[in-house]
Amino acid sequence: MRRGQAVAISLVLVFAFANVARAATPEELHREGTEALARGAYGTAIERFEALADMGFVHPDASFGRGLAYVARVRAGADRSGDLGRAAAAFEETLRLRPSDIEADHALDLVRAEVVRRRARRGKDATTVRPTLDRAVIGLASERTWSLLALASSILLSIGLFLRRSRASSFSVAGRIMAPTALVLLCVFLPLTIAARRLRLTTRAGVVVVPEVHLVDDHGTALGGEPIPEAHAVEVGEARGGLVHVRWGATEGWIPSGSVRLLSP
Repeated sequence: MRRGQAVAISLVLVFAFANVARAATPEELHREGTEALARGAYGTAIERFEALADMGFVHPDASFGRGLAYVARVRAGADRSGDLGRAAAAFEETLRLRPSDIEADHALDLVRAEVVRRRARRGKDATTVRPTLDRAVIGLASERTWSLLALASSILLSIGLFLRRSRASSFSVAGRIMAPTALVLLCVFLPLTIAARRLRLTTRAGVVVVPEVHLVDDHGTALGGEPIPEAHAVEVGEARGGLVHVRWGATEGWIPSGSVRLLSP
C-alpha cells in the first residue's frame, strides 16, 4: 500500500512539474491572444490577455489588445455584463503606460459613448463628473515635475538670500526680488509635491466594470445620490472587507471591490 501511494505521489509530482515546464510565457500568451482576436475567438483572446494581467505583465500593447478583445465581443453580440467597463479599463491602462496613444484614446471615447447610448435606451441620463479643484491642479503635472519645481524654487530662494547680502547694489536688488518670489513659488510647489506623493502612495486609479454601482458608507448603508456608471474612472483608496473606498469627482463613498478594476501602477 505504501509503495502504491509513493508511486501515485511521484506521478502527481511529475505531472505537476511537466505543467510548470509547459507554462506559457508572456510572449506566448500575447501571441496567442493576438491570433485568437484575429480569427474571431474573442473569448479565448480575453482569456489569454487576462492571463497576462494575472501574471503581472504590464505593457501597453497587452492592455490595448485586452481592450480590443472585450470590444470585439461586444460588437459580436456575445458580450457579458461589464465588458464595456473592462474595455475602458484596458484602454485607460494603455494611456497611462503610453499617453501619446491616439488609437487607445479614440477607442476609450467610443466605449464611453456606447455606455451613454445604452444608458439612454434605459431612460438614464448621461453623467458628467469633473475633478475637484485640488485634483485638477495636482493632475496638471506629475509628482516628479512638482518635486523638481519645488527643488528649483528652493535653490532660487537660497541664491536670492545670498545675493541680498551682497555689497554690490545690483546684486542686492536682484536678491531682494528673487528671494520673495522664490519663497512664494516654494510655498506653492512644495504642497503640490506632498499632495501628489500622498495620492500616489494611498490611492490607485480604477474603472467601474459593472453597469452601475451605488455608493455606500463603511457599514454598507446606501448613501443615495447618483450611481457611478460603467466605464467611469474612479480614485480607489482603502480596502475594508469586501468594500473599497472610492472618490468620484467630489463624491466619496464605498463600493464592492468586485465592481471596480484597478489599473496597473
